[in-house]
Amino acid sequence: MKATRCLLVLAAAAALCTGCVAWKAPVVPPSGAIYTHYKAPLTLNDQPAPLCEKSGKSSTSYLALFYPVYSVAWADAAIETAAKEGGLQKVHYADYEVLCVLGIYAEFTVRAYGE
Repeated sequence: MKATRCLLVLAAAAALCTGCVAWKAPVVPPSGAIYTHYKAPLTLNDQPAPLCEKSGKSSTSYLALFYPVYSVAWADAAIETAAKEGGLQKVHYADYEVLCVLGIYAEFTVRAYGE
């Protein structure tokens, strides 16, 4: 009985924390209650960008057990880090990718494209 009650409380907490990880970007698609995964442009400009084959990526992960008290994020998802990882001297544009499961675990990845 106690184990069932504990599981129900944890499930309710997970449902209430869904969407707590909020990304600030030009366009944010709606988030799913259980699973969210999308890719979108990170940089917006009105200049045409060349098609680049060279790219680099950087990612950060986030874990929220009892948001915001017990939440942890690690790694670096900066455009500069992605450019260094890909050996880019000049960045033309960047994309981002979000993966979120139950609002508890999330990954945020930045991909930079350039030369």
